[in-house]
Amino acid sequence: MKQAFTIIAFLISLVLFAQKVQPYAPWATESMSKNNNTPSLEDVSAAAKNYFKTIDQNKKGSGLKPFERWRYHWGFFLDNEGKIQPRENLWESWKEKNQMKNTQAKMTDLSNWESLGPYDHTNTASWSSGQGRVNTFTIDPNHPNTFYVGTPAGGIWKSVDAGVNWSPLTDYLPQIGVSGIAVDHTDSNVIYIATGDDDAGDSYAVGVWKSTDGGNTWNNTGSLLGSPYSMNEIFVYPDDHN
Repeated sequence: MKQAFTIIAFLISLVLFAQKVQPYAPWATESMSKNNNTPSLEDVSAAAKNYFKTIDQNKKGSGLKPFERWRYHWGFFLDNEGKIQPRENLWESWKEKNQMKNTQAKMTDLSNWESLGPYDHTNTASWSSGQGRVNTFTIDPNHPNTFYVGTPAGGIWKSVDAGVNWSPLTDYLPQIGVSGIAVDHTDSNVIYIATGDDDAGDSYAVGVWKSTDGGNTWNNTGSLLGSPYSMNEIFVYPDDHN
């Protein structure tokens, strides 16, 4: 019973840790106390390595694979000291990018990119190279051929021909996860998205965003209580579209 509780607590802690380093994992407390609650990824990895020496790493549910996925993913989001950057840094970078738009508009795009695939799902395993996850799917209640999908870290996509062709709607926002989509049943131009990746924590939640022009532009509706790091589904109340 004690071992089962330890495993459950460990897996829960990984989800929390993927969004913001917190001292819940059985291997994290020591590394955080030594580094004023802001350990580097190397510190956390070393502590985890010591922890996994004390258990059967090959046993199903040990937590080793989720940790390795977490370590690999957040290895791309480190500062110069090797520490995981907070979501605030992401938005500061986005603001700087917006300030550079005038300069970028004067530059000539000389790129000539072409997609080389793969395009077919020929892998019988659960993972397929070149294809990403989809968190949520919504059909416009007023236009049955208009589809929306939300992805863990690639934003929201729209199709107006029942899924034959797709266009990204959040290319000018920072890389953003979408786990919930709601279209106003009285006005198809009004769309709400719940941000973040509620499945594997591959992107931060940054509140509810709203579009009033069919997804061409987006605005943050304001902060939510507790500043959640993960969001799920979002719905428009049938009797009150506000």
